Amino acid sequence: MAEVNKWRTSLNESSFSKKIRENNARESQKNCQLESKGLIAVNDNDLFIWDNASCHLINYNLQNLNEFSERKSRFQVLLCTDSPRFTVDWLVWNITKTHLALWGQLGVTVIELPQKCGKFAEFLGGKDNVACKNVTIGEYYFSTHQNVRLLQVSWHPGSTTDTHVVLLTSDNLVSIYDIMDPDRSVQTVFLGDSEVSYSLSLSHPSPISGALGDCVMSFDFGPSEVVEKKSGSYRASKMDTRTVWPVYCVRGNGDVIIAYTDLSHSPLKLPVQGPLLMKPPAEDNYGTDACSILCLQTTPTVVVITTCDGRLHHCVLLPKDLSEMTLQKILRSPDLFYYQTLRIVEACFGGFFHQFLFQEPCAYRCPDEKLMYVNESVELELSLTTPSLQGAQSLDDIFTCPLRLIKDISSPDKYHCVHAAGVHTVVLPWVNNLQRFCLDEEDEDMLPSHQQSIVEHLICTKPLPNSPPSPVLGLSQVKDTTIGTILIALTSDYDFQCLRLGDMRYITADSGLQSTSRGQAIPSPLRKISREPFDERIRKILQKKTSNPLLKSGSNTQMSQQECFQLLSRATQVFREEYIQKQDLARQEIERRVDMYKVQRSQQEDDIQELQESRNILSNNAEQLAVSCEECKEKSEEILTRIENVMRKLQARIPFLSEAERSMKRELENIEDRLETYQRSLKQLEVKREYQERQIKQSRKCNQPSPVIKGKQMSQLKDVLKQEGDELENLMRKLNQLKMDANVR
Repeated sequence: MAEVNKWRTSLNESSFSKKIRENNARESQKNCQLESKGLIAVNDNDLFIWDNASCHLINYNLQNLNEFSERKSRFQVLLCTDSPRFTVDWLVWNITKTHLALWGQLGVTVIELPQKCGKFAEFLGGKDNVACKNVTIGEYYFSTHQNVRLLQVSWHPGSTTDTHVVLLTSDNLVSIYDIMDPDRSVQTVFLGDSEVSYSLSLSHPSPISGALGDCVMSFDFGPSEVVEKKSGSYRASKMDTRTVWPVYCVRGNGDVIIAYTDLSHSPLKLPVQGPLLMKPPAEDNYGTDACSILCLQTTPTVVVITTCDGRLHHCVLLPKDLSEMTLQKILRSPDLFYYQTLRIVEACFGGFFHQFLFQEPCAYRCPDEKLMYVNESVELELSLTTPSLQGAQSLDDIFTCPLRLIKDISSPDKYHCVHAAGVHTVVLPWVNNLQRFCLDEEDEDMLPSHQQSIVEHLICTKPLPNSPPSPVLGLSQVKDTTIGTILIALTSDYDFQCLRLGDMRYITADSGLQSTSRGQAIPSPLRKISREPFDERIRKILQKKTSNPLLKSGSNTQMSQQECFQLLSRATQVFREEYIQKQDLARQEIERRVDMYKVQRSQQEDDIQELQESRNILSNNAEQLAVSCEECKEKSEEILTRIENVMRKLQARIPFLSEAERSMKRELENIEDRLETYQRSLKQLEVKREYQERQIKQSRKCNQPSPVIKGKQMSQLKDVLKQEGDELENLMRKLNQLKMDANVR
């Protein structure tokens, strides 16, 4: 926690932070809007902040926050070659982090970041002011449609070059642009109900549709889908399958529709699906003031829908049954019968009916419709609920504001909510069990138990219902190797707040559904008492349902002593209920478990004593059995010896030879015959040896003695040879010395 506070203090005291606060002081005082912004973005350890007053981007390396670093005040200013002519509200990275999209309600600009080089890996070697190339997307469109407002900008996940930007405008259009050709849209999808009003909606958005909630407020991409070519299609194409990316859009009335995008040279024009059926049905369609949608990268896909009153609906995307298909899906059926029927209708009723009903469908099958199952609904606490005092006037919290959803970079089942009243973090622990249930083929009939989502109120900028809103101007995450994951927020006063995201890990409601030990693992006998691990049991008891957020209201917020006392009472109540009481419950549970273990220990000690006595008895019995076994073995050997003697005597008294004796007799006779043969051969060898000895003696007598050198002569020869050898050795030594002197090899 101390390291995080150092980060916050260092960021707020840095020169670039002071400069931004000075430049935007007037704007922060006049800022009373209800929409949050995203003016900061993080890439690894680089923090980027947009300064609307100076119209430039500031880059600061977070590694400089080290207390021993001499570069704490070092930052770079990134200047645009063509500065945006609108107020920037959000910064959005592309996937490869090479381009940064700056967008507001009146336009979007994409900045191409330069290369880093130098000792400290800074832009263009460390220049203070760096000029960056930027392009404006759809400039002609926004200049000719001045009533159109930009609602959301995102990068297309299916772009191979990572250069395609997706825009959602207030005229119910989703447009895809390539930054290489920023004035021409690659694909445009109309999200309205009827295509008859398409041309009218382009130039004049209908205020009635906006009042009725028919305008699309937000979108997000889901996982890619593969579409197949229709059977019997007459259109020639080399590809039998195509990959499309679904765009899940939410309207103001809560309806969710799906538009399919394709980035090929000839994009498919698949019809818009929806509104999707939501189960279980609700009278208010789960809120009539939807403002944002988010698709989590899970299996199956989990869709989060938010409303302006702080409600979150967690929906699971499931395939739809054929009996629940809408009329739109039936009319656009890809069967060949569809073609034949419409051809007959056209021939009977003429071109008038053809104009409204017959449309040339796409050559590829439209993906199957989906169903949204609302697993749970969560209501966020935008303003803190304070205890009422005697004589105090009760204020109903009717505050509403748009909510923005941001995915967590560390976990797919975690996201953050940013709004004008603060920041919330939401974790969905049931997603892991649901994903394991869908992928596991063993326990198909065992449904995962219901688990509530974990909501943590991190920052509160509107502590009381009558406090003025102070929207969060930016939220991003940083992964530090020493501290962990840090959440950086920019408040309305352009102050940085740093919070370390704790491990809000997920308490398992039924550990029997997810067996952590399978196969060869030996279960503990204590599982008979409680199938839930004790540490998870304690963690479940200590799990907080309400938290005390960091209070950071605007500088123009004024509170009375009574309101301050209410906030203090509320914080005290939360600490008492969520910390002290739960710690008491955990202590009682631990004491109960300790008492149970003491009883079990005494019982086990008694069992061990009984087992010890049984072991001694068994040892004595085993010793007696061993002695008896030895006696039996000796007696059995004696009996076998007597039996052998009896059998030998019986065999000797038999009047005729046995087969073995006869074979032994034959073998002895053969040996006797071979011995006689060997004796004769031996005598012959002795005769030959005597003859050879006589011959050798005669040959020695006949031979003359050979001349032999006498000993004196031999010594003289050795002396002569030794002298000649010494002389040769001296000559060779001199020859080698001469070669070395003459450098001859």
